[in-house]
Amino acid sequence: MSVPGLQGLRPWIIQRISAAYIAIFTLYFPIVLFLKSPLTAQSWYDWVSQPFNNIALGLFLIALLWHAWIGIRDVILDYVFNVVVRMIALTLLAMVILGTAFWGFRVLILVQVGA
Repeated sequence: MSVPGLQGLRPWIIQRISAAYIAIFTLYFPIVLFLKSPLTAQSWYDWVSQPFNNIALGLFLIALLWHAWIGIRDVILDYVFNVVVRMIALTLLAMVILGTAFWGFRVLILVQVGA
C-alpha cells in the first residue's frame, strides 16, 4: 500500500536539501569557532542571541531533525516487518524528534527574548 508523501521523490528532495544546509552550517560553524572562539557561556549566549545566528541555528535544527526523521523512518519501514512494532517504533521516534524540536526552539526563543 502506497501512502502519498511517505515514499518517492518528495522525501528524497527533502533529504538532499536538508543535507545541503547541514553541510553549509557544518562549514560555517568551525569558522565561527576559529574566528570568534566563544569559550565562555556568556560569549555563547551573545553569539546565539544575534538574529542571524539564531535563525541559522533554528534552520539547522529543522534540517537536522527532518533529515533524521526521514532517514530513520525509512530504515524502520524497510526492516521492521511487524506492523505493531513498526508503529511503536515510529511513534517513539516521532516523540523523540518532536521533544528535541520543542526543547531546541524553546532554548533559541529564550535566548532571543533575553530570558
